[in-house]
Amino acid sequence: MEVFWVVGTTGDWNATEDGERAVFPLRMEKGFYRVAGDWNRSIFPVSSGPHSRLPLDDSRPLWERIALMNLWFEGKNAKLRSPDVARNDPGGALSLWRTMKLLRGLLRHPRSGIRVAACRELLSMGGWGQDECWEQLSDEEQTNLRAGGYTCCTAQKIAKWRREKQDDGAARLWKPYYDRDEKRLLTTMNNSRLRREFCRLDELEYPGDQDTGCPADRPPPATIVTENGDVPLVGSWPP
Repeated sequence: MEVFWVVGTTGDWNATEDGERAVFPLRMEKGFYRVAGDWNRSIFPVSSGPHSRLPLDDSRPLWERIALMNLWFEGKNAKLRSPDVARNDPGGALSLWRTMKLLRGLLRHPRSGIRVAACRELLSMGGWGQDECWEQLSDEEQTNLRAGGYTCCTAQKIAKWRREKQDDGAARLWKPYYDRDEKRLLTTMNNSRLRREFCRLDELEYPGDQDTGCPADRPPPATIVTENGDVPLVGSWPP
């Protein structure tokens, strides 16, 4: 393991493991390359395995391309190095809605570990109701959701979240949110009654917007990363 020690800082802020692929943002200082940051993490693991290039092209922001690369799991040989898929967007370049669609795409990946990690992130949304993946996992995979000390993902907690939504009114839940991504997220809630109502409210407020979870009788939208960026995933994971 290689560690970049910083006075006053503890933990693995800047650490790499043997054989790990990582992104090192560097800057030139007095003729030497130095890691661009010290106090906060500035070495970011690449969790999706080897790639010959970044997605998209140089016209797009670098952090967006890095975030998409970390969610670019190609074929059956993809490797998930980090169990926390959410950390794969170190620059915060992807919106909440875009990330949720990518996670739902990863739920169709042939590798169990990738499906489990994606489902864990969706279940971590708690009361948002992004939990339909629970029934898509095997009993063993459901148990693996809690590997590493995660506590988000038990049948009891999911049942509690679902019970709490039974008597909620869609209009009351819709009103407090002003962020467009959060409202889009409501249109994919795993509660058919509320989801239909959210779709009705969404059409009233944003007529003609096609980038939502509506109509409510279709599976929530999913995307997959290719060299051309994130594109809709229709059907099963490509061979």
